[in-house]
Parts: sequence; structure tokens; C-alpha cells
Amino acid sequence: MWQINPDIRAMVQYRQLNLLHDFAQLGTFDVIFCRNVLIYFDQETKARIFERLVKAVEPDGFMVLGAAESVVGISDAFRPYPERRGLYRPNATRAMRSGATVPQALRSVAAAR
Repeated sequence: MWQINPDIRAMVQYRQLNLLHDFAQLGTFDVIFCRNVLIYFDQETKARIFERLVKAVEPDGFMVLGAAESVVGISDAFRPYPERRGLYRPNATRAMRSGATVPQALRSVAAAR
């Protein structure tokens, strides 16, 4: 039912990526789709992958997981987005504990909770 604007769609790149290796060279993203792949890893490996992913998503960005996947009980790198199953955002509380700055947009979302 939905289609992305052709100009935006033209910016999308598809590449193979090994989640077990460093991918910092790719930079940061507003949205990361990591659907239906983490189910194949053990909990410890998932936690390491989440640590890599949180560094690859903008502080006010999002991560999308598949229906059978979650960060809950595995990592505090991301927090579930309220009432949006499979949608996660970087954990602002964790970022503040580590001394990182949190963008105003994310602070506003956290304050609204």
C-alpha cells in the first residue's frame, strides 16, 4: 500500500554484511533493519551484535527487528519503542551514564514518557 518516494528509494543500497565483523566503516544510519537474522545466534553473540549496531545508529535513530527477536533480557543498548512491536531506539539512559550527549529530539521523547 505504501511506496517510498523514488528520490529516497534511489539512496538505498543493498550489501552483504557479516554481523560478526566490525562494520564501523559504513558510518551511522537513521534506521537499521535487522529482521529475522538474530534468531540464528546465541544470546552472547546477539549482545555483541547489539553493541555494534548501537554504534551504527544515530542517537535519535531506530532499529527494526523481526517478530521473533528482541533486545529485552539480552542488552541495554536499545529500548523498545512504546507500543511499536519490533521497533527499538538507542537507550538514552545508558548514553547519559556513559557521558555521551543525547540530541534534543531524543531528550524530548524521553521526557514525554
